[in-house]
Amino acid sequence: MQDMAVVVDDSNAMDAQPNAALPGSVILRLSGISKFYARIPALTDVSVDFNAGEVHAILGENGAGKSTLMNIIAGVIRPQIGTIEFDGRIVSNLSPETAAALGIAISYQHPAILDDLSVLENLRVSLPPSLFAGKSPRAVAQAILDQVGLTVPLHARSDILTVAQKQLLEIGKALAIKPKVLILDEPTASLDQDATNLLFRCVREVAKAGTSVIYITHRLAELRQIAQRVTVLRDGRKRGSALVAEVSDQDLLAMIVGRRMGSAFPPKADGVGGINFAVGSLSGQNFSDVSFDVARGQILGIAGVAGNGQSELMRALAGLQPSKGEVRLSGQALSPHHLVHNAAFMPSDRHAEGLATGLTIRENAAISALDKFSSFGIVKRKAEMEHVSDAFRSLAVKAPSMEAAVKSLSGGNQQKVVMARASLSDPGLIIADEPTQGVDVGARAEIYRILREVSAKGIPVVVNSSDAAELEGLCDKVIVMSRGRVVETLVGADVAEDRIVAAAVGALTHVDREDNRNYNASASGWRHFVQTDNATAVPLTLVMILLALFVFTQNSHYLSSFNIGNILMLATALGFIALGQTVALILGGIDLSVGPLAGFLVVVASFFVNDGQAPSVILLGFALMFGLAIVVGLVNGLLIRFASFTPIAATLAMYIGLQGCSFILRDSPGGYINAAVVEWITWQIGPIPVAFAVLVLIALAAEHGLRNQRWGWQLRATGSNEDSARRIGLRIDRTFVAGYVASALFTVLGAIMLMAQIGVGDPAQGANYTLASITAVVLGGTSLRGGRGTFVGSVLGALLLTEVLNAVSFLGLSQTYQYVFQGALILMAALIYSTVRERAAAPH
Repeated sequence: MQDMAVVVDDSNAMDAQPNAALPGSVILRLSGISKFYARIPALTDVSVDFNAGEVHAILGENGAGKSTLMNIIAGVIRPQIGTIEFDGRIVSNLSPETAAALGIAISYQHPAILDDLSVLENLRVSLPPSLFAGKSPRAVAQAILDQVGLTVPLHARSDILTVAQKQLLEIGKALAIKPKVLILDEPTASLDQDATNLLFRCVREVAKAGTSVIYITHRLAELRQIAQRVTVLRDGRKRGSALVAEVSDQDLLAMIVGRRMGSAFPPKADGVGGINFAVGSLSGQNFSDVSFDVARGQILGIAGVAGNGQSELMRALAGLQPSKGEVRLSGQALSPHHLVHNAAFMPSDRHAEGLATGLTIRENAAISALDKFSSFGIVKRKAEMEHVSDAFRSLAVKAPSMEAAVKSLSGGNQQKVVMARASLSDPGLIIADEPTQGVDVGARAEIYRILREVSAKGIPVVVNSSDAAELEGLCDKVIVMSRGRVVETLVGADVAEDRIVAAAVGALTHVDREDNRNYNASASGWRHFVQTDNATAVPLTLVMILLALFVFTQNSHYLSSFNIGNILMLATALGFIALGQTVALILGGIDLSVGPLAGFLVVVASFFVNDGQAPSVILLGFALMFGLAIVVGLVNGLLIRFASFTPIAATLAMYIGLQGCSFILRDSPGGYINAAVVEWITWQIGPIPVAFAVLVLIALAAEHGLRNQRWGWQLRATGSNEDSARRIGLRIDRTFVAGYVASALFTVLGAIMLMAQIGVGDPAQGANYTLASITAVVLGGTSLRGGRGTFVGSVLGALLLTEVLNAVSFLGLSQTYQYVFQGALILMAALIYSTVRERAAAPH
């Protein structure tokens, strides 16, 4: 099959204005673009023009180079060869920031949504500040959601959104900046028909206004609905470009896969056997009273508008969430526990649930079937390789090597790996939730063939799909769900796209509005509060009060002004250091050097901040403390970001180095701190140290910035998902380095308090603050995985930890109990916070 001749309308290109593209003019031109990964070509000599006011579709199998091409346009990656022209001017060194400034917006197939940020925060960190200038941010954000028909609370944390809701939010971000070039990468992969229709209406409106829309899709029906021009990629090369009206589906399919294809769906079963899978009156989260049966050789489809209980039913059938009712496989009743061991589940979100991204392609495919390849617990590598290779050949998985990281594959090939794992596990039941979501035409046919072959062997297959045409072509029986109930069952000739859609839409009266209202209600009040980072303040405060009252009943001096002041003073030093540790943990890192840094800075200060020294020398000592801290923070950040050190390795090396420097400067305590300086630092008003009040004010200010300022959103975004943060244009490296400098600067303040407390330069002091600061921050509710944290919680954690250590002394217990209580507090905090949040997130 010869490649199709390129047809490009650029007759008006010479009339384009420098700052405005005329309809039909070339606004974006790619010439000779090539991109290689380890000498393997991802794109080779690709040239294509994109016209203003036109929807230009890009087709191709997974791995054809579509995503690489789009990432080049968006500035996420740079080509080795070729030029990019925007509005008639060559653009070099294109980055996400410069792409956004030019007016290029992209909606990714896998949304660049930060799970640890709220919906509003995602919009504010992703979009230009000018979009919100002089306006109510909430009003602007609500208008963005309304444009794409997304009804979710602005304060809702994004991790509770469904895949479809995240996709709509991603599209809303792209549309919000009114771009000159809009890239939509598989935008309808997780959308129902209503959302798809709304999206198409938005696309037509922006194209009519002069925007060039680049539309990546695997669905030829969508191509006919929305696009005027199409370009096909295969194996990283351009195979043709034409007007949509002038090219047939067969020609497009031939260019996509390199051969002509027949029907995408295999023949359905001629005859069926007896019932081998039956469900009776099954009820669970968001579905109730569901009954159906599947005969041997049949494939059952589940249909309905998204959000009507289909996904929850699929998870219940796989034994992954509680349900009540009867489930029989080959006549045997199965509990959810037994379903887990009999069912192979293919989740709709392969990234979140379908793949272990830290493992290789081979390991992901074989992980559920290791018993097949093992003897006495030892895996037979040859058998494993043979079975995995056979599975990959049957699915035409395109991978550089079975030992490559699974995250290096394209989206469709990742889905094939999920499919391979399901087939290798010899399941008694296949549960496939949106099995072809984001998968190209050729791969879909292969997945359909495998599912049909599995069904023919007598293994029940249940498929949930938002594509009614797919259900018609693949399934022998379809149940249509609405509001969690089966509203119609279609069998045989009745399994037709129009019947499926009519059943789903006809049963949907007022469901959307009621569901949205319930969603808003469930995300409000106390249930919303316990999902926030600052929810930990309540149990921490309660524990501190109860502990204080208990110790007071045992020792009446515990709540004396002297002891309260002592606790607050000790907590201030730890509190400042904990603030620094909080920054590192929010970034998804850790700073083991904070303790030795505090001790080292005190040793340095002991040479300058002494009795009899001139004020200028004392000020020089303080300046040196801050200067050295900045250097330490810079070194930590640079080692992690540019020298490929892990945060633990970099800061542990710094820990050892600083500890050694402290002993080099002073091999024993010496250099008494100026008494006037100590008095000034430890100044109290009643039982309250002024320094503690300063700590509280700084923590409150930092907390406000973390929630309401761009630097705070960037910090949390970087720790939440570095890849997504980079794709939305955040400068990850700069944020990371700045975060470690901030950690060191907070540690300086803790060192000043430590200096006043011990009054001498002691090289042995400070190291224990590393563990104490981590303990305080974890108690305060900051996540060790990054993205979530609270400065206020860290201060409360430091206060509680100091109170516990003080209480041990007042109760006359040994030092061993200090460590026992610290560990118990951390475990209790983790259990309480996780339990409360899980219950708050559960539907009622």
